[in-house]
Amino acid sequence: MEIQTEREINLIEIFWHILLGWRQIICFGILFALLIGGMKYSMNIKAYQASQNIDIEKAKIELGKEEQKKLADAIDIQKRIDEYVNYQNTSALMQIDPYEKHVLELQYYIKSDYIINYTKDSERDYTNELTSIYCNYINSGEMAQKIIDESGLSITQEDFRELLSVSQASNTIYITISFADTDKLEVICEVLKNYLQQKEPELQKIGSHSLNLIEESQNVIVDSSLIEKKNSIYSNITSLNSQLDTLKAGMSSEQQTILELEVEKMSGESEEEEVPSFSIKYLILGAIMGGFLVCLWIVCKMIFSVKLQNPEEIRNLYGARLFGEITVHGRKKRFLSTIDDKIMALKNRKKKKMTADQQIKVLSANIALSCKQQGIDCIYLTGSEYEEMDKTILDKLKKELSMQHIKVKDGGSISYDADSLQSGIEIGHIVFVEQTGQSIYDEIYNEINLVKEQHRDILGFVVLV
Repeated sequence: MEIQTEREINLIEIFWHILLGWRQIICFGILFALLIGGMKYSMNIKAYQASQNIDIEKAKIELGKEEQKKLADAIDIQKRIDEYVNYQNTSALMQIDPYEKHVLELQYYIKSDYIINYTKDSERDYTNELTSIYCNYINSGEMAQKIIDESGLSITQEDFRELLSVSQASNTIYITISFADTDKLEVICEVLKNYLQQKEPELQKIGSHSLNLIEESQNVIVDSSLIEKKNSIYSNITSLNSQLDTLKAGMSSEQQTILELEVEKMSGESEEEEVPSFSIKYLILGAIMGGFLVCLWIVCKMIFSVKLQNPEEIRNLYGARLFGEITVHGRKKRFLSTIDDKIMALKNRKKKKMTADQQIKVLSANIALSCKQQGIDCIYLTGSEYEEMDKTILDKLKKELSMQHIKVKDGGSISYDADSLQSGIEIGHIVFVEQTGQSIYDEIYNEINLVKEQHRDILGFVVLV
């Protein structure tokens, strides 16, 4: 008989124990759902009431001059941060990749009908004036709005002006347009050309001329000025956030509360503040947490248990013979016990269902056959928790063995009862009766060692479950 010092953890048994702990899982799930959800609701209500009851202007007046200045500085910094972030997120120019900037370039030439005639009175040269008028028109809000409307752009005139660059040299106009969407860029270019063509007849009253598109090209460039601008904005935001954090670190709780309310007011969030309600998210989180803790408790209870978990451990841990197991009936009925019955039926689906009386008959026959093979006619029944076991089951077992012509004597634990030890050693052939959830591993180990030290025979084990 080889005794193992380490117990293997049966993951399947753990799984079934967790299933059978469904009552605790549900109860603790509901308890933690109400606990976590209630705590979050209570915190939200307190915060809501505090924000409703505070008068920002009155609270500011109650602060000292130094505290007021620090608060004003923090609010000013927050405004500047919001402006930078808003520009960074909404500006069309900021959405362009400066390392792969798509630009479309147009070059127009104004050919005027002005002729210098030295034999006659000289007339005013209107070419430069026309060039300036065209440049101003391209840069105007009128042109910007027309292009935005016809191209279907969702940007402002100010945004569009950042995308457009116009310059002139003598009677030549240079136009550069950029946009993140290359398809929209081509649309913008076509709209611009159409409006310039429409403007040409109108400006003939300044002087006879023709507006000629002499070059059109589309390129991809690296815009170092845009890179520098983006880096500058990012650095400014980082620097301002650092300043704001420093100010906040030196603020009192009252100052921080006022600052939070001012920030909400600036962002418009305070106007839509609703009365807090129970958060479904936190109710679910609480239920999951409660169920998880119960499962963890069941697993730990099985891993660190000092008591026998299942009959197979008799073979695995002690290397002893297992004659059989007996199902103990008459256990206390629990709420919705039919669910437990279903789970047990599912767990034991590969085993043939037997009554306790049938189990007793089979294992009694097994013990009797073993005794006859060894020429034994008398055995001694004992166990580490023998005194606490179901007397009805034990009486049936002894009666059935007697019917198999096996004399049976029994007594208490041989580790603690001297009379039982003496009787067991005198008979010399011992059958241990143990019970899952009651018999302790070390006590079983001590019993086995005690019998081996006396050089007596351990026939095997019967386990009550």
